[in-house]
Amino acid sequence: MSYGKRQFESLDGVMRRLIPPFHSAAAELLTMVDRDASAFSSYMAALKMPKNSEEEKLKRAAALQGGLQQAVSVPLALADRISLLWQPLKEMVVHGNIACKSDAQVAAKALETAVFGAYYNVIINLRDVTDQDFKTTTEKRAVALLQEATESAAAVLLAADNRK
Repeated sequence: MSYGKRQFESLDGVMRRLIPPFHSAAAELLTMVDRDASAFSSYMAALKMPKNSEEEKLKRAAALQGGLQQAVSVPLALADRISLLWQPLKEMVVHGNIACKSDAQVAAKALETAVFGAYYNVIINLRDVTDQDFKTTTEKRAVALLQEATESAAAVLLAADNRK
């Protein structure tokens, strides 16, 4: 409601810069939701693999670990992708149409919630990962993304509240 409006003409350049990241993220995030569902299916398929011989057990274990790592990578990528939206949202809440203040507030909470969900999806699947380096690195990244989401959402909400 700010872009292309005569009364916000002075913000046209700012809005032209801030809007595109949200459009591209919307398409990417929708495909990530689908990838998340299919990523876990490789783990589920590995659970059905035979485990009669030692060789079958090793193949199954490797497939399970690969499936878990894949299941972890998609929500982590989703949280990473969302992290690119915080800066434009922080700017948009300050420069955008005041009538859209609640939209920015809802966007902040929605993005924070998406990262919250991604974080817990990562953590639950990391429990059974045996590669300690992968586990540690992934958990640190997930924690950092969750902290960034919490702080960024709070910053957007505060900026919105400060607008009169």
